[in-house]
Amino acid sequence: MSSKSFNEVALEFLKIYYTCHPQELPKDRDKAFKEMMQLHSKIKNELIEKDIKKNKDFFRDQF
Repeated sequence: MSSKSFNEVALEFLKIYYTCHPQELPKDRDKAFKEMMQLHSKIKNELIEKDIKKNKDFFRDQF
């Protein structure tokens, strides 16, 4: 991946998502925070899985 960490990239996705879908964010701060953390974790895990798959595919093609 580039110089950004998975956390930073996931945070950017989160910002874009809630900018495009502000109605999805609960009004209660605690609920909103929990929902944002869950979505951040989900996005980060998906990014990590995709990166691992790309690495496996790269090495499989090389050897």
